[in-house]
Parts: sequence; C-alpha cells; structure tokens
Amino acid sequence: MVQAASEDSALGAGKSELPLPSAGDEGLQSILRKTPFLLSRCSADLRYLLVSPAYACMVGRSPVEIAGKPIVEIMGEQGLETILPYIERVLKGEVVEYEREVHFKDVGTRRLHVHYAPEFDSAGNIQGWIASILDITNERKAEERVAGDLAAMTLLREVGSRCVRSGADLNECLEAILDAAIGLVSANKGNIQLFDGDTNSLKIAVKRGFDESFLKYFEQVDCEAACGAAMQSRQQVMVADVLTSEIFVGQPAQRVLLDAGVRAVVSTPVVSSKGNVLGMLSVHFSEPTHPGDRELYLIELIARLAGDYLERKNYERTERTLIQELTHRNHNLLAVIQAIANQTLSSALSLDEANIAFRGRLQALAQANRILVERNWSGAELGDIIRLELEAFGSRATTAGIEVMLDASDAQSIALVVHELATNAAKYGALSNETGMVSTSWSLMRNDGSRTLRFRWHEAGGPPATGPRKQGFGSWLLRSLSSAAKMDFAKEGLTCTIDFTLRNCADVAAAKAFYRALNS
Repeated sequence: MVQAASEDSALGAGKSELPLPSAGDEGLQSILRKTPFLLSRCSADLRYLLVSPAYACMVGRSPVEIAGKPIVEIMGEQGLETILPYIERVLKGEVVEYEREVHFKDVGTRRLHVHYAPEFDSAGNIQGWIASILDITNERKAEERVAGDLAAMTLLREVGSRCVRSGADLNECLEAILDAAIGLVSANKGNIQLFDGDTNSLKIAVKRGFDESFLKYFEQVDCEAACGAAMQSRQQVMVADVLTSEIFVGQPAQRVLLDAGVRAVVSTPVVSSKGNVLGMLSVHFSEPTHPGDRELYLIELIARLAGDYLERKNYERTERTLIQELTHRNHNLLAVIQAIANQTLSSALSLDEANIAFRGRLQALAQANRILVERNWSGAELGDIIRLELEAFGSRATTAGIEVMLDASDAQSIALVVHELATNAAKYGALSNETGMVSTSWSLMRNDGSRTLRFRWHEAGGPPATGPRKQGFGSWLLRSLSSAAKMDFAKEGLTCTIDFTLRNCADVAAAKAFYRALNS
C-alpha cells in the first residue's frame, strides 16, 4: 500500500493500473493543448518527460524544448530547492498537494497550487510522478490588493475620525497622519511641513526618523529639495534615487539626505479646497525605490485628508479670533451707547429734546458702523466718515485732507465728534443761517512710532461764536478723546482743533486676516 499524504494536504494514493499514453499519442496531445492546467510528467531522475503547452508557455519554452531536460535546467536551482521536499515525498508513494511561491529562472516567482501523483510501472515500482498545477499568481495578487486596499481605507478612516474629534491636538493629529503615510507605503522615515506665509517657505511641524543635522538643514525650505519642487509645481514629486535625481545632483541637500540614510523620497503637497498650499507631506526610503501608482495614490489620499484637517483648523482658529473680536467690539459699542445715553439724559434737555439728540447721535454711530461693515471691518477712511456726516449741508461744508484709515473705535469716535460739531453749527453757528460755511481739514503726524491726527473744524459767515453756557455731550466727548482739544470762539466763527492719537490697529489686522482666509 502507498503511504497516506502528510499535513501538506496529501490526498491518498494508489498504483496506476493503466499505462499513460506516450508523448506521440494524438489523443493525449489534443487534451494537453486544450487544458488550462499546467501539466508535467517527470521521471524519478528529475527530468521532464512531457509537459503541456500551458506549462511550456509559462516558462517561455516549447514542449519539445523541455522534454528530456533536467528539471534544474528549466527551473533553476532556487526553484528546484523549493519543490524538492515535495518531490521526495511523491517518490515515496505519497500523493502531495501544496501551495507555494516557486521561482523560475528567466521568469520570476509564481504562486502555484500543485498536485503530485506518483506513477508506477507494471511491477509496481515508482518511476516518476504526474504534476497538475494551477498558476494562481494573479488571483493571489488581486486578493492581496483588495485586502491591502481595505486595510488602507480602514486606516484612513481611523485617522480621519481621530482628526475630527473635539479638542484633538494639532501635533498629535499630524503625527497620526504621518505615521499612516509611512505605513501605507512601507517607507522608513517622513515629515510634514507647514507653509509659512510670512517667509513663503515650508517649516517642519512633525517628523519621524531624522536626526538634528537633517532637521536643522531642512528647518526652512523654499525651493531646494523635493518638497520645494513640489511646492512650486503644486504636484506630487517622486525621486526614485537621490544619487541620480536632477533635483539633488550638485546640491548640498543631496549629501544631507545621504548622510541621513535617505535614497528615495516622495513629496506631496497638502492643499486646501481652493488649491492653496498649506504644507507638504514627505515620505523617505532607505533604498532606491519607485512606488507604484497605487502607493502614490494612497499618499495623495492621506495628503488630501491632511489638507482638509489643516483647513478646518485654520477656520476654527480664525473663527475664535473673530468671535473674540466681535465680543470685544460689541462690548465697546454698548459702552459707547451707554455713555451717549447717560450724557444725553443727564443734561437739562427736555424729554423731546433728549430723544432727538439721542437719535441723532445713534444715527451718527450707525453711519460709521455702516462704512466699517461695507469694508469688512478692515477700517474706515476718515474722509468718508466726515463727508457722510456733512452730506446734508451740501456745498456749504467742505473737506480737505490726506487719506487716513481708522480702526473701528477711532471711526466711531470721529463720527460722533463731527456729528456734535455739525449739530452745534446747525443750531447756533455757521449752518444756522443761509450764508455760513464750514471747512474741515486734517493732517497726520508721526512721533516715536505713534500716529497723531490733527483735525481742524472752522466756521465762517454765521453768527458770532459764543462759548457754551453749560458743558454738554460735545464738550465731554472732546475732553474724553483729547486733552489737547482747543475751542476758539472767535467773532467770525468757531474754530476747533483736536490732536487725536490713533489707536493700535491689531483688531483691524485680525479682521483682514479672516477675510483673506475666506476669499483665498
């Protein structure tokens, strides 16, 4: 009896009772030509006796060329060494089945599912074996690709979920993205750089596997290196070998990379939904490497994930700044309204007079805010504020001065000052008759980094100017804005001169940054 097959899925065995047809049998040749199986008949001294056309095609020979040849001559020593343990078992009478990767010289490695059955002569002696083989290389590769893609998508989903969690730390999320990129393409090292708009360069934010000399050299990159080339082209750049790449030949960066153990690199731009470069994702390999299209696409996918994440973080940061600025602005506006109300209602005016005065002052404030809104709160031009307040008086009010941008607080204050002066002129001064005129002018002085606005209001052609009988809202407002305010109640008309120190425009800069981000 023949021994049972071993743990390699032996299927049992029996002696061949019918002799196989010879190689010249036409029936056999017809069967061999039509079968998709890789069939071979081999002798105990390890020679091919007969092979099917499919087998011959796999090894790049014809059946005639293979017949009678030693197996080692066709397969090579590496392949024979792989299958020799199974041959030894079939020559002992076992039926053997196995699945292995087998190397064929001049062909490469193939994944095979093999079935061996011993062949006996009429006396019952083993004279060789019959091999029935399925080449499942493509099927296994497809299965591995599907499994790899599933694993990659699972990893991307996990990293994406981590990045959208409330309170997720920027560096921790960038490190998770970088680790995923390195793992997806089996790279050795990597880094993520963020774009610095002030220097128009890339700066390393997170890294894996690099020493201080590398980090110092690439601390800030504008053009030299793969990441710089990718930033300029806004396209993925792949360097299969640092030694031969045109990007690095003759450049100091080449030696820095080689000293860091880098021979290949892929740099992929991290971009926003509007196509703006936010940073760069780079993975590095210790050997010359040419990643396939699948690997390059996976890197692009995770770079896209990084871009979405960074864009969202930028909007969150800008949103916080805007909310803080809006809260600050509303508090200031409410304080101004409260001051207007207190000063208006605490005067000796009747209720009707106070109502008219209060509404007029609120209108002046609203007009200034309307200009600020139209300019996206990036500031208001002084001439626009003054002309809007004096618009009702037509050609009887003139303006002259250079262009001066005011922040929100300064614009509101100047609007109220001009409103009070115009209201006073309409009641008691040059605008109270049909012939009087008002002229306004201003200039800007700089001293030790500060900006001082000198504003001049001059009336002519009206009744003789007289000082106020009591200190009202206008006087209080002038004192609160400038201790250097001067009022000249001349016979020909009132002249008011104010030296007004303009505030730091940090809030304007924050608003401009926000709207630049929205419109970029």
